[in-house]
Amino acid sequence: MKFKQILTLIFISSMLFMSCSKGRHEEFGRDLAKAFKSKKYKNFDTTAYNKIFKAELKKLRPQLHDPNWISKIYQDEDKGLTLVGAFLINGKLDSLHQYLLNSKYQGLNPQFFHADKLTAILDIVKTKKFKNVEESYPYLAQLELYSADGLINYANILKYGAINPKTVLSRYYVSVERPAIIDAKKALDQIDLTKFLDDVQPKNGYYQRLSNLLINDDKPDNTQKLNKEDKEKIYLSMERLRWPVKEYKGKYLLVNIPEFTLRLIENNTTDLKMKVCVGEAGGHETPILSGMVDRMQINPVWNIPKSIASTEIFNSLKNDPYYLESKNMVAYKNGELVESANVDWNNANIDEYSFKQNPGADNSLGQIKFIFQNPYAIYLHDTPAQAMFKQDMRAVSHGCVRVQEPMKLQEFLLNNKSKSEEIVKETKAASSGAKVEARWVKIKDPVPVFIAYYTAWTNDDGQLISSKDVYGYDKLLLPKFKAYMATL
Repeated sequence: MKFKQILTLIFISSMLFMSCSKGRHEEFGRDLAKAFKSKKYKNFDTTAYNKIFKAELKKLRPQLHDPNWISKIYQDEDKGLTLVGAFLINGKLDSLHQYLLNSKYQGLNPQFFHADKLTAILDIVKTKKFKNVEESYPYLAQLELYSADGLINYANILKYGAINPKTVLSRYYVSVERPAIIDAKKALDQIDLTKFLDDVQPKNGYYQRLSNLLINDDKPDNTQKLNKEDKEKIYLSMERLRWPVKEYKGKYLLVNIPEFTLRLIENNTTDLKMKVCVGEAGGHETPILSGMVDRMQINPVWNIPKSIASTEIFNSLKNDPYYLESKNMVAYKNGELVESANVDWNNANIDEYSFKQNPGADNSLGQIKFIFQNPYAIYLHDTPAQAMFKQDMRAVSHGCVRVQEPMKLQEFLLNNKSKSEEIVKETKAASSGAKVEARWVKIKDPVPVFIAYYTAWTNDDGQLISSKDVYGYDKLLLPKFKAYMATL
C-alpha cells in the first residue's frame, strides 16, 4: 500500500521523535520497573536490547504490512524504543491499542492492525515476572514493531481508504491522491499520540452515523441486530466515504446512485430530499464524480449526444422523416440547418449530422438544467417523463441525472426569492405553449455536488437506509476489501 505524503510526514514528525541516548533508555528501564513493579527492568541495557530488536525485526518482517517502510524507520541503532519509550508508561500506547480494537466500528478488522497481538504483548510486558531483563527484550521489540506498523496503516486507511478506487471502478472520476511515501529519515518532533489519533478520525457526519449503527449493534441490550447483508453494505459504504479528497461539509448536493435520491444538505442536515433517475446499467452508468454547480439554463436547448443521435434518432428518422418535427427537434448538416423531411435518411451519413431539441415543455431536459464543470458532459436536469419517478427502479437515463423537483432545487441553489420567482414564471409560460428562448442564470455562490455510490446510508435521525447494488459495484469492491474488513 502506498502512503500519502502529508500523512507520512505527520506520522514521522509526530511519533518518531525519540532519538534517545543510552542513558535515556536506561532511565526508561527504571521507569518501567516502577510502573509495572518489576525490578528486573532496572537492569535494562540499550546495546543488548538493540541486538534483539534487529533480530525481531528480521523475524517479524513477513507479518508486517509495510516491512520496507518499517525497516527505513528503524535502521538507526537508537530507534528501537521510539513508540514504546515515549508512550508505554504514560498509557498512550494503551490508547492506540484501544483505537485499533475499535476499528471494527469503522468496518475494519482490528487484527489487520495487529490489535490481537498487541493485547497479548501488553499484558505480558505489564504483568509477567521475568527471570531477567533480557527476557523482556523480544516482547518490547514486538510491541514497538506491531504498534508502528498498526498505527501507520490505521492512520493511512482512515485518511484515504484501504483500496484505491481507481483499481476497482473504471467510471470513478473523483481525484485520488495516493503518492509514494517520502524518505523516512525526516526531522522529528513530538506531539501527543492520542491527539494525533483523534485528528485522523473521519469527521464526515454520515460516516459517524454509520459507525454509530455498528456501535449500537454491538451493545448487549440491542434487540434490533443488523443482518450480515446490511453490515456488509455499511462496511463498504464507510470505505467509500474514506475515498473523496474533498469532504462533505457546509452546503452541498449529494446524489446517491443506488438510492436514486438527491439530498440538498447544509451542515449535515438534509434541507430537502427528492427522487432522481440515474444512468441505466450496462453501458450508461452515471459516473462517480464531483464538481461545483455554478450555472443553470432555463428552458434549455438539448444538444443531442452522438451516441443517442446515431442510434435512437437515426433509426426513428429512417421510419419517419417527420420524427424531428414531432419532437421539437432540428437537424444540422456540417453546421447548416436542414429540412429533415427532404433528407434521404436511409442513405445519409450520420457523421455529417448533428441534432438539437429546442426549448419547450416537451424538451427531454425539461425546463431547467443544472451545470457543473466536468469532462464527461454530465449534468442534473428536469424531465417531462415524470412517470418514471413512480418506479422503484430508476436507473433509466443515458447517464445524466433527472431530478423530480427542479424548481425546489433552483431555489436552494440561488437562495434568491426574486430570481427564483422569475424562473418559475418563465417555465410556466413555456408549459402553456408560449415560445421561449433558452437563458443562462449564474449561481452567485456555486454549490458543490457529489455523485456517489453508497448502498448503506442514514437519514438525519441515524436510521439505516439500505439500497440494492444497482451497478454491482459492491460486488467489485468486496473481494479487494475483504482483507481489511471487519467480521460480519
